[in-house]
Amino acid sequence: MQFACYYDVKRFRYLHHDLSTSDRFRLIGPERLKKTASFYGDIMNVYIDTSDGVNEDLPINEYCGRILNIINETNGKPFLYFKAAYSPTRSADIVKIAEENNGKVIPFFKWSFNDDFYSYLVPNRDLIAGVGRSAKKEFDVGVFASLRSYTYPKPNSSNPLVSWQDGKKFGIGSNEDTGFFTLNTRKDLSNHIENSEFSLLYKEKIEYNNYIENSFKCNVVLNTPGIGEYTSRMFDQSFLGNCLVLRKTDYDFGLSWKNSIPEIDFNKESWESELQEIIDNRKEWADRCREYFVNSWSSNSIVGYLSDKIDENI
Repeated sequence: MQFACYYDVKRFRYLHHDLSTSDRFRLIGPERLKKTASFYGDIMNVYIDTSDGVNEDLPINEYCGRILNIINETNGKPFLYFKAAYSPTRSADIVKIAEENNGKVIPFFKWSFNDDFYSYLVPNRDLIAGVGRSAKKEFDVGVFASLRSYTYPKPNSSNPLVSWQDGKKFGIGSNEDTGFFTLNTRKDLSNHIENSEFSLLYKEKIEYNNYIENSFKCNVVLNTPGIGEYTSRMFDQSFLGNCLVLRKTDYDFGLSWKNSIPEIDFNKESWESELQEIIDNRKEWADRCREYFVNSWSSNSIVGYLSDKIDENI
């Protein structure tokens, strides 16, 4: 089956070459729904939602404005909804709505939307990775992100499946301001490291190339969640084959990272011994991170996964 495709080429640039050289996908124009690719076929539509999901410190599931818009558009036509940030618990409302309306949610993949990744890291990867392999490790853990608090909109007063801001964004529910949640995840995780015996390298506002260079000084790089659980640092460090650490999360990709990228539950008493074990085995974990990127996270692999899942559900 062939599809007429609408997406933001810049946002989908990581996949664009493999999509555009496939006989199955033909780009027609720009995105019709924010942060979403829309593929239209004769008997089925396909959507790729590249939004961030939701930080697991929030007392809510993911909002459903995007899927509700798609339900309205498909009007009973079968569809697949590829979800870049997927959680079996936090995405549950989205899954339920899709399945009740002739749709199916399929876990997908996130990638970097950072211009510097494409202009600096991609053309210089081998050189930069070689520098990294020979760099002296000076710190146990690196944190490269702002530690400021984030805010996230609270549920809509007339439809809790969407946020109050979605009233304007998606035309759903009320526009009444119900306020914001405050997220201190990054500061909390940084405090865990600072109050331990591990040495911490913290950098906030530095140039991208300096962030990469500083990451080589660390045994492991901690991917601190933002609005969602994923950030592009996860992509950067796996691309280079560095040892990356995530906080334990319910989120995963279509081809699981769970055996390739270590996770730590920082609420457990044993978190320090778990982190030390990762540091002690950082070379093995770094190799696993890199292998995951090559085998599962390459553009060719992702587009192949997309096409295979479409075939399975026609």
